[in-house]
Amino acid sequence: MSFQNIFSKKQNFFLIIFLSLGIFYRFYQSNFDDLWLDEFFGFWMSDPELNFLETYQRSIGPGWGQNMLFDFILKYFFYFFGYSPELGRLFISFIGSVNIILITYLSYQIDKTKSFLLVAFLASHCWHLISYSQELRGYSFGFFLALVSLITFIKILNSNDNKIKYSLGFIYIVINLCGLINHIFFGLLVLAQSLFSLNFINEKKKFIFLIINYLITFLLYLVLMYPFLIKNLTNEVFWLQQLSSRFYIEYFFPRFFGSKIMGYLYLIIFIYLIIHSRNEIFKRKSYFQLLFLIFVVSYIIPIVYGYVKMPILTDRYIIFVLIPIIILLSSFLLRVKKFKKSLIITLCFFTFVNNYLEVFKRNHTKPMFKKILEHTTQNKTTDVMIISENQDSFFWLKNYFKKIDYEKYKDLNYFNNDHAKNLVEFWVICYHPLNNFKCNYLDDITKYNRIKEHRYYLVDLILYKK
Repeated sequence: MSFQNIFSKKQNFFLIIFLSLGIFYRFYQSNFDDLWLDEFFGFWMSDPELNFLETYQRSIGPGWGQNMLFDFILKYFFYFFGYSPELGRLFISFIGSVNIILITYLSYQIDKTKSFLLVAFLASHCWHLISYSQELRGYSFGFFLALVSLITFIKILNSNDNKIKYSLGFIYIVINLCGLINHIFFGLLVLAQSLFSLNFINEKKKFIFLIINYLITFLLYLVLMYPFLIKNLTNEVFWLQQLSSRFYIEYFFPRFFGSKIMGYLYLIIFIYLIIHSRNEIFKRKSYFQLLFLIFVVSYIIPIVYGYVKMPILTDRYIIFVLIPIIILLSSFLLRVKKFKKSLIITLCFFTFVNNYLEVFKRNHTKPMFKKILEHTTQNKTTDVMIISENQDSFFWLKNYFKKIDYEKYKDLNYFNNDHAKNLVEFWVICYHPLNNFKCNYLDDITKYNRIKEHRYYLVDLILYKK
Protein backbone atom coordinates (compact mmCIF):
# COMPACT_ATOMS: atom_id res chain seq x y z
CA MET A 1 0.00 0.00 0.00
CA SER A 2 1.44 3.37 -1.00
CA PHE A 3 1.73 6.45 1.17
CA GLN A 4 -0.99 8.15 -0.87
CA ASN A 5 -3.47 5.27 -0.78
CA ILE A 6 -3.71 5.12 3.01
CA PHE A 7 -5.30 8.54 3.10
CA SER A 8 -9.01 8.83 3.51
CA LYS A 9 -10.62 12.23 3.04
CA LYS A 10 -10.77 12.60 6.82
CA GLN A 11 -7.09 11.73 7.23
CA ASN A 12 -6.20 14.10 4.41
CA PHE A 13 -8.05 16.89 6.16
CA PHE A 14 -6.31 16.37 9.51
CA LEU A 15 -2.88 15.95 7.91
CA ILE A 16 -3.24 19.21 5.98
CA ILE A 17 -4.40 20.99 9.17
CA PHE A 18 -1.47 19.65 11.22
CA LEU A 19 1.11 20.48 8.55
CA SER A 20 -0.36 23.94 8.03
CA LEU A 21 -0.24 24.65 11.76
CA GLY A 22 3.37 23.47 11.94
CA ILE A 23 4.40 25.68 9.03
CA PHE A 24 2.51 28.64 10.51
CA TYR A 25 4.22 28.22 13.91
CA ARG A 26 7.64 28.21 12.27
CA PHE A 27 7.12 31.35 10.19
CA TYR A 28 4.98 33.29 12.67
CA GLN A 29 7.19 35.79 14.47
CA SER A 30 10.30 34.07 13.10
CA ASN A 31 12.13 37.35 13.82
CA PHE A 32 10.47 37.96 17.19
CA ASP A 33 13.85 37.75 18.95
CA ASP A 34 17.06 39.36 17.75
CA LEU A 35 20.15 37.28 17.16
CA TRP A 36 21.96 35.54 19.98
CA LEU A 37 25.78 35.32 20.32
CA ASP A 38 26.06 32.06 18.34
CA GLU A 39 23.75 33.43 15.69
CA PHE A 40 25.48 36.71 14.93
CA PHE A 41 28.77 34.82 15.02
CA GLY A 42 27.40 32.44 12.37
CA PHE A 43 26.01 35.42 10.46
CA TRP A 44 29.52 36.91 10.42
CA MET A 45 30.94 33.54 9.28
CA SER A 46 28.49 33.41 6.35
CA ASP A 47 29.33 36.81 4.87
CA PRO A 48 28.71 36.44 1.10
CA GLU A 49 31.28 39.13 0.30
CA LEU A 50 34.07 36.80 1.39
CA ASN A 51 35.55 34.37 -1.09
CA PHE A 52 35.52 30.61 -0.44
CA LEU A 53 39.00 30.54 1.11
CA GLU A 54 38.27 33.44 3.48
CA THR A 55 35.10 31.75 4.73
CA TYR A 56 37.03 28.51 5.14
CA GLN A 57 39.72 30.29 7.17
CA ARG A 58 37.08 31.79 9.45
CA SER A 59 35.64 28.32 9.91
CA ILE A 60 38.92 26.65 10.85
CA GLY A 61 39.84 29.59 13.11
CA PRO A 62 37.18 30.91 15.48
CA GLY A 63 34.57 28.49 14.11
CA TRP A 64 36.49 25.33 15.10
CA GLY A 65 35.05 23.67 12.01
CA GLN A 66 31.64 23.28 13.63
CA ASN A 67 28.57 23.79 11.41
CA MET A 68 30.95 24.44 8.51
CA LEU A 69 28.59 23.03 5.89
CA PHE A 70 25.69 25.09 7.16
CA ASP A 71 27.83 28.23 7.16
CA PHE A 72 28.66 27.72 3.48
CA ILE A 73 25.04 26.96 2.54
CA LEU A 74 23.95 30.10 4.38
CA LYS A 75 26.73 32.08 2.68
CA TYR A 76 25.44 31.20 -0.80
CA PHE A 77 21.83 31.72 0.23
CA PHE A 78 22.79 35.26 1.28
CA TYR A 79 24.72 35.68 -1.97
CA PHE A 80 21.62 35.05 -4.09
CA PHE A 81 18.87 36.49 -1.88
CA GLY A 82 20.55 39.26 0.12
CA TYR A 83 22.70 39.45 3.25
CA SER A 84 20.04 40.00 5.90
CA PRO A 85 19.49 38.31 9.29
CA GLU A 86 15.73 38.45 8.73
CA LEU A 87 16.03 36.56 5.44
CA GLY A 88 18.32 34.03 7.10
CA ARG A 89 15.69 33.31 9.74
CA LEU A 90 13.06 32.76 7.02
CA PHE A 91 15.38 30.26 5.32
CA ILE A 92 15.67 28.30 8.57
CA SER A 93 11.87 28.40 9.03
CA PHE A 94 11.52 26.89 5.56
CA ILE A 95 13.90 24.03 6.50
CA GLY A 96 11.95 23.50 9.74
CA SER A 97 8.71 23.27 7.74
CA VAL A 98 10.18 20.67 5.38
CA ASN A 99 11.24 18.65 8.43
CA ILE A 100 7.59 18.14 9.46
CA ILE A 101 6.82 16.55 6.08
CA LEU A 102 9.95 14.38 6.22
CA ILE A 103 9.36 13.04 9.73
CA THR A 104 5.74 12.26 8.79
CA TYR A 105 6.96 10.31 5.75
CA LEU A 106 9.63 8.52 7.81
CA SER A 107 6.97 7.54 10.34
CA TYR A 108 4.91 5.87 7.61
CA GLN A 109 8.03 4.13 6.27
CA ILE A 110 8.50 2.56 9.69
CA ASP A 111 4.92 1.94 10.79
CA LYS A 112 2.20 1.47 8.16
CA THR A 113 -0.57 2.71 10.45
CA LYS A 114 -2.35 5.96 11.13
CA SER A 115 0.37 6.89 13.62
CA PHE A 116 1.86 9.25 11.01
CA LEU A 117 -1.03 11.63 11.77
CA LEU A 118 -0.02 11.81 15.43
CA VAL A 119 3.61 12.23 14.37
CA ALA A 120 2.59 15.17 12.15
CA PHE A 121 0.70 16.76 15.04
CA LEU A 122 3.44 16.29 17.66
CA ALA A 123 6.24 17.38 15.34
CA SER A 124 4.26 20.45 14.27
CA HIS A 125 3.71 21.45 17.90
CA CYS A 126 7.12 20.46 19.33
CA TRP A 127 8.42 23.69 20.83
CA HIS A 128 12.08 22.66 20.56
CA LEU A 129 11.72 22.13 16.81
CA ILE A 130 9.78 25.38 16.44
CA SER A 131 12.32 27.46 18.38
CA TYR A 132 15.29 26.07 16.42
CA SER A 133 13.35 26.72 13.20
CA GLN A 134 13.58 30.39 14.19
CA GLU A 135 17.30 30.49 14.99
CA LEU A 136 20.06 31.31 12.54
CA ARG A 137 21.99 28.18 13.50
CA GLY A 138 22.56 24.79 11.90
CA TYR A 139 20.47 22.57 14.18
CA SER A 140 17.30 22.48 12.05
CA PHE A 141 19.51 21.74 9.05
CA GLY A 142 21.15 18.92 11.02
CA PHE A 143 17.68 17.58 11.86
CA PHE A 144 16.86 17.69 8.14
CA LEU A 145 20.00 15.70 7.27
CA ALA A 146 19.18 13.14 9.99
CA LEU A 147 15.71 12.58 8.53
CA VAL A 148 17.04 12.19 4.97
CA SER A 149 19.72 9.80 6.22
CA LEU A 150 17.16 7.59 7.97
CA ILE A 151 14.73 7.65 5.03
CA THR A 152 17.55 6.64 2.66
CA PHE A 153 18.84 3.97 5.06
CA ILE A 154 15.42 2.30 5.27
CA LYS A 155 15.00 2.48 1.49
CA ILE A 156 18.34 0.68 1.09
CA LEU A 157 17.25 -2.06 3.49
CA ASN A 158 13.92 -2.47 1.68
CA SER A 159 15.40 -2.45 -1.83
CA ASN A 160 16.15 -5.60 -3.83
CA ASP A 161 17.06 -3.77 -7.03
CA ASN A 162 20.84 -3.40 -7.31
CA LYS A 163 20.71 -0.30 -9.53
CA ILE A 164 18.39 1.49 -7.12
CA LYS A 165 20.42 0.29 -4.14
CA TYR A 166 23.70 1.64 -5.55
CA SER A 167 22.08 4.99 -6.29
CA LEU A 168 20.67 5.09 -2.76
CA GLY A 169 24.07 4.06 -1.40
CA PHE A 170 25.70 7.06 -3.07
CA ILE A 171 23.03 9.40 -1.65
CA TYR A 172 23.46 7.76 1.78
CA ILE A 173 27.22 8.40 1.76
CA VAL A 174 26.77 12.03 0.68
CA ILE A 175 24.08 12.75 3.29
CA ASN A 176 26.00 11.14 6.15
CA LEU A 177 29.19 12.92 5.12
CA CYS A 178 27.30 16.23 5.02
CA GLY A 179 25.82 15.49 8.44
CA LEU A 180 29.23 14.75 9.94
CA ILE A 181 30.78 17.86 8.41
CA ASN A 182 27.89 19.92 9.74
CA HIS A 183 28.26 18.63 13.31
CA ILE A 184 30.32 15.83 14.80
CA PHE A 185 27.38 14.64 16.93
CA PHE A 186 25.77 13.39 13.70
CA GLY A 187 28.19 10.50 14.15
CA LEU A 188 25.92 9.20 16.93
CA LEU A 189 23.12 8.74 14.39
CA VAL A 190 25.46 6.96 11.97
CA LEU A 191 26.74 4.73 14.79
CA ALA A 192 23.19 3.72 15.72
CA GLN A 193 22.44 2.84 12.09
CA SER A 194 25.64 0.79 11.82
CA LEU A 195 24.73 -1.13 14.98
CA PHE A 196 21.29 -1.84 13.55
CA SER A 197 22.98 -3.15 10.39
CA LEU A 198 24.28 -6.09 12.44
CA ASN A 199 20.74 -7.50 12.16
CA PHE A 200 21.56 -8.21 8.50
CA ILE A 201 24.85 -10.03 9.07
CA ASN A 202 23.28 -13.19 7.62
CA GLU A 203 22.39 -11.32 4.43
CA LYS A 204 25.99 -11.01 3.30
CA LYS A 205 25.52 -8.81 0.23
CA LYS A 206 23.36 -6.28 2.05
CA PHE A 207 25.59 -6.29 5.14
CA ILE A 208 28.81 -5.87 3.15
CA PHE A 209 27.19 -3.11 1.09
CA LEU A 210 26.34 -1.18 4.28
CA ILE A 211 29.80 -1.72 5.80
CA ILE A 212 31.44 -0.40 2.62
CA ASN A 213 29.16 2.65 2.80
CA TYR A 214 30.26 3.38 6.38
CA LEU A 215 33.95 2.86 5.56
CA ILE A 216 33.79 5.22 2.57
CA THR A 217 31.96 7.84 4.66
CA PHE A 218 34.49 7.54 7.48
CA LEU A 219 37.52 7.76 5.17
CA LEU A 220 36.13 10.76 3.29
CA TYR A 221 35.38 12.48 6.59
CA LEU A 222 38.94 11.87 7.81
CA VAL A 223 40.40 13.26 4.57
CA LEU A 224 38.21 16.38 4.64
CA MET A 225 37.94 17.08 8.36
CA TYR A 226 41.04 15.56 10.01
CA PRO A 227 42.42 18.90 11.33
CA PHE A 228 39.05 19.82 12.87
CA LEU A 229 38.57 16.34 14.33
CA ILE A 230 41.98 16.40 16.02
CA LYS A 231 41.47 19.97 17.22
CA ASN A 232 38.16 19.03 18.87
CA LEU A 233 39.34 15.69 20.30
CA THR A 234 42.51 17.18 21.83
CA ASN A 235 40.70 20.16 23.30
CA GLU A 236 40.76 20.05 27.10
CA VAL A 237 38.33 22.88 27.77
CA PHE A 238 34.68 23.17 26.75
CA TRP A 239 31.96 25.61 27.75
CA LEU A 240 29.60 22.96 29.17
CA GLN A 241 29.51 21.92 32.81
CA GLN A 242 29.07 18.40 34.14
CA LEU A 243 25.49 17.13 33.93
CA SER A 244 23.48 17.81 37.06
CA SER A 245 21.52 15.18 38.96
CA ARG A 246 18.34 16.73 37.55
CA PHE A 247 19.38 15.64 34.04
CA TYR A 248 19.04 11.98 35.08
CA ILE A 249 15.41 12.68 35.95
CA GLU A 250 14.48 14.86 32.97
CA TYR A 251 16.79 13.88 30.05
CA PHE A 252 16.10 17.27 28.44
CA PHE A 253 12.39 16.46 27.99
CA PRO A 254 11.23 19.78 29.57
CA ARG A 255 13.44 21.63 27.08
CA PHE A 256 12.18 19.52 24.20
CA PHE A 257 8.50 20.07 24.95
CA GLY A 258 8.33 23.60 26.32
CA SER A 259 7.87 23.29 30.08
CA LYS A 260 8.53 21.07 33.07
CA ILE A 261 4.93 19.85 33.17
CA MET A 262 4.94 18.93 29.48
CA GLY A 263 8.41 17.43 29.73
CA TYR A 264 7.44 15.13 32.59
CA LEU A 265 4.16 14.23 30.87
CA TYR A 266 5.98 13.18 27.70
CA LEU A 267 8.72 11.38 29.64
CA ILE A 268 6.29 9.36 31.78
CA ILE A 269 4.19 8.34 28.77
CA PHE A 270 7.34 7.55 26.76
CA ILE A 271 8.79 5.30 29.47
CA TYR A 272 5.44 3.54 29.92
CA LEU A 273 5.14 2.91 26.16
CA ILE A 274 8.72 1.62 25.87
CA ILE A 275 8.04 -0.92 28.62
CA HIS A 276 4.61 -1.78 27.23
CA SER A 277 5.92 -2.33 23.67
CA ARG A 278 9.35 -3.74 24.51
CA ASN A 279 8.72 -6.83 22.36
CA GLU A 280 8.42 -4.58 19.29
CA ILE A 281 11.78 -3.02 20.12
CA PHE A 282 13.67 -6.27 20.58
CA LYS A 283 12.18 -7.92 17.52
CA ARG A 284 14.96 -8.64 15.02
CA LYS A 285 15.11 -6.18 12.09
CA SER A 286 12.34 -4.07 13.62
CA TYR A 287 12.71 -0.42 12.71
CA PHE A 288 11.47 0.38 16.20
CA GLN A 289 14.75 -1.18 17.35
CA LEU A 290 16.62 1.25 15.07
CA LEU A 291 14.80 4.20 16.66
CA PHE A 292 15.48 2.91 20.16
CA LEU A 293 19.18 2.49 19.32
CA ILE A 294 19.32 6.12 18.17
CA PHE A 295 17.69 7.19 21.44
CA VAL A 296 20.09 5.17 23.63
CA VAL A 297 23.31 5.93 21.71
CA SER A 298 22.52 9.67 21.58
CA TYR A 299 22.59 9.82 25.37
CA ILE A 300 25.05 7.13 26.45
CA ILE A 301 28.11 8.01 24.33
CA PRO A 302 28.20 11.75 25.27
CA ILE A 303 27.47 10.94 28.94
CA VAL A 304 30.37 8.46 29.11
CA TYR A 305 32.68 10.86 27.26
CA GLY A 306 31.70 13.57 29.73
CA TYR A 307 32.94 11.51 32.67
CA VAL A 308 36.03 10.14 30.91
CA LYS A 309 37.26 13.48 29.50
CA MET A 310 34.94 16.51 29.66
CA PRO A 311 31.22 17.33 29.45
CA ILE A 312 29.96 17.71 25.88
CA LEU A 313 26.23 16.96 26.07
CA THR A 314 23.51 19.56 25.63
CA ASP A 315 20.01 19.32 24.19
CA ARG A 316 20.57 21.00 20.82
CA TYR A 317 23.57 18.79 19.96
CA ILE A 318 21.24 15.76 19.97
CA ILE A 319 18.19 17.46 18.47
CA PHE A 320 17.76 14.41 16.20
CA VAL A 321 16.84 12.33 19.27
CA LEU A 322 13.39 13.87 18.87
CA ILE A 323 12.92 11.64 15.80
CA PRO A 324 12.78 8.38 17.81
CA ILE A 325 10.94 10.04 20.70
CA ILE A 326 8.11 11.38 18.53
CA ILE A 327 7.78 8.33 16.26
CA LEU A 328 8.05 5.70 19.01
CA LEU A 329 5.60 7.59 21.19
CA SER A 330 3.08 7.97 18.34
CA SER A 331 3.36 4.39 17.06
CA PHE A 332 3.23 2.73 20.48
CA LEU A 333 0.32 4.88 21.63
CA LEU A 334 -1.82 3.30 18.92
CA ARG A 335 -0.83 -0.15 20.19
CA VAL A 336 -2.09 0.46 23.72
CA LYS A 337 -5.38 -1.33 24.39
CA LYS A 338 -6.35 0.35 27.66
CA PHE A 339 -6.78 4.11 27.93
CA LYS A 340 -5.57 4.66 24.35
CA LYS A 341 -8.04 7.42 23.53
CA SER A 342 -7.58 9.07 26.92
CA LEU A 343 -3.80 9.13 26.55
CA ILE A 344 -3.92 10.51 23.00
CA ILE A 345 -6.49 13.20 23.86
CA THR A 346 -4.61 14.21 27.01
CA LEU A 347 -1.27 14.43 25.22
CA CYS A 348 -2.65 16.33 22.23
CA PHE A 349 -4.72 18.74 24.32
CA PHE A 350 -1.92 19.75 26.66
CA THR A 351 0.56 19.90 23.76
CA PHE A 352 -1.72 22.27 21.86
CA VAL A 353 -2.39 24.49 24.90
CA ASN A 354 1.29 24.64 25.87
CA ASN A 355 2.29 25.44 22.31
CA TYR A 356 -0.34 28.19 22.12
CA LEU A 357 1.16 29.81 25.22
CA GLU A 358 4.72 29.45 23.93
CA VAL A 359 3.87 30.92 20.52
CA PHE A 360 1.36 33.66 21.35
CA LYS A 361 2.41 34.59 24.91
CA ARG A 362 6.14 34.39 24.44
CA ASN A 363 8.68 36.60 26.16
CA HIS A 364 11.97 37.82 24.80
CA THR A 365 14.81 35.42 25.57
CA LYS A 366 17.56 37.10 23.56
CA PRO A 367 19.19 40.55 23.64
CA MET A 368 16.83 43.25 22.33
CA PHE A 369 19.24 44.99 19.97
CA LYS A 370 16.58 46.47 17.69
CA LYS A 371 14.89 48.23 20.63
CA ILE A 372 18.25 49.69 21.60
CA LEU A 373 19.00 50.92 18.09
CA GLU A 374 15.61 52.65 17.88
CA HIS A 375 16.68 54.98 20.70
CA THR A 376 19.81 56.06 18.82
CA THR A 377 17.61 57.79 16.20
CA GLN A 378 16.22 60.11 18.89
CA ASN A 379 19.54 61.93 19.21
CA LYS A 380 21.92 63.53 16.72
CA THR A 381 24.80 61.46 18.03
CA THR A 382 25.83 58.83 15.49
CA ASP A 383 28.94 57.44 17.22
CA VAL A 384 28.29 54.11 18.97
CA MET A 385 30.74 52.20 21.14
CA ILE A 386 30.14 48.44 21.47
CA ILE A 387 31.18 46.79 24.73
CA SER A 388 30.97 43.05 25.25
CA GLU A 389 32.56 40.46 27.51
CA ASN A 390 34.00 38.76 24.44
CA GLN A 391 36.38 41.15 22.64
CA ASP A 392 35.99 39.29 19.33
CA SER A 393 32.24 39.77 19.44
CA PHE A 394 32.74 43.47 18.60
CA PHE A 395 33.37 42.50 14.96
CA TRP A 396 30.45 40.05 14.94
CA LEU A 397 28.07 42.60 16.46
CA LYS A 398 29.23 45.41 14.20
CA ASN A 399 28.62 43.21 11.16
CA TYR A 400 25.15 42.31 12.48
CA PHE A 401 24.16 45.90 13.36
CA LYS A 402 25.21 47.09 9.90
CA LYS A 403 22.64 44.72 8.37
CA ILE A 404 19.66 45.57 10.63
CA ASP A 405 17.29 47.97 8.82
CA TYR A 406 20.26 49.35 6.88
CA GLU A 407 18.58 52.51 5.57
CA LYS A 408 17.37 53.47 9.04
CA TYR A 409 20.69 53.06 10.83
CA LYS A 410 23.23 53.45 7.99
CA ASP A 411 24.71 56.67 9.47
CA LEU A 412 25.73 55.05 12.76
CA ASN A 413 29.46 54.71 13.27
CA TYR A 414 30.43 51.70 15.42
CA PHE A 415 33.73 51.45 17.27
CA ASN A 416 35.28 49.60 20.20
CA ASN A 417 36.56 51.01 23.48
CA ASP A 418 39.91 52.14 22.03
CA HIS A 419 38.48 54.99 19.95
CA ALA A 420 36.48 57.15 22.38
CA LYS A 421 39.18 59.58 23.53
CA ASN A 422 38.44 62.55 21.26
CA LEU A 423 34.65 62.32 21.18
CA VAL A 424 32.43 64.81 22.97
CA GLU A 425 29.33 62.63 22.95
CA PHE A 426 28.64 59.01 22.03
CA TRP A 427 26.37 56.06 22.70
CA VAL A 428 27.52 52.88 24.40
CA ILE A 429 25.81 49.58 23.62
CA CYS A 430 26.68 47.10 26.33
CA TYR A 431 25.91 43.46 25.56
CA HIS A 432 26.10 41.31 28.69
CA PRO A 433 25.11 37.68 28.09
CA LEU A 434 26.93 36.65 31.28
CA ASN A 435 25.37 37.35 34.66
CA ASN A 436 28.57 38.67 36.20
CA PHE A 437 29.49 41.07 33.38
CA LYS A 438 29.04 44.75 34.30
CA CYS A 439 28.61 47.65 31.91
CA ASN A 440 30.80 50.04 33.86
CA TYR A 441 33.72 50.56 31.49
CA LEU A 442 33.48 54.38 31.45
CA ASP A 443 32.27 54.97 34.99
CA ASP A 444 35.78 55.59 36.24
CA ILE A 445 36.53 58.22 33.60
CA THR A 446 35.52 61.49 35.23
CA LYS A 447 35.39 63.55 32.05
CA TYR A 448 32.29 61.69 30.87
CA ASN A 449 28.82 61.75 32.41
CA ARG A 450 25.84 59.49 31.83
CA ILE A 451 23.11 61.52 30.12
CA LYS A 452 20.57 58.84 29.19
CA GLU A 453 20.12 55.14 29.91
CA HIS A 454 17.89 52.51 28.34
CA ARG A 455 17.94 48.97 29.67
CA TYR A 456 16.50 45.96 27.91
CA TYR A 457 16.95 42.23 28.18
CA LEU A 458 20.70 41.43 28.09
CA VAL A 459 21.66 44.77 26.54
CA ASP A 460 21.94 48.39 27.74
CA LEU A 461 22.23 51.68 25.87
CA ILE A 462 23.95 54.62 27.58
CA LEU A 463 24.59 58.13 26.26
CA TYR A 464 27.89 59.59 27.49
CA LYS A 465 28.87 63.26 27.22
CA LYS A 466 31.86 65.32 28.37
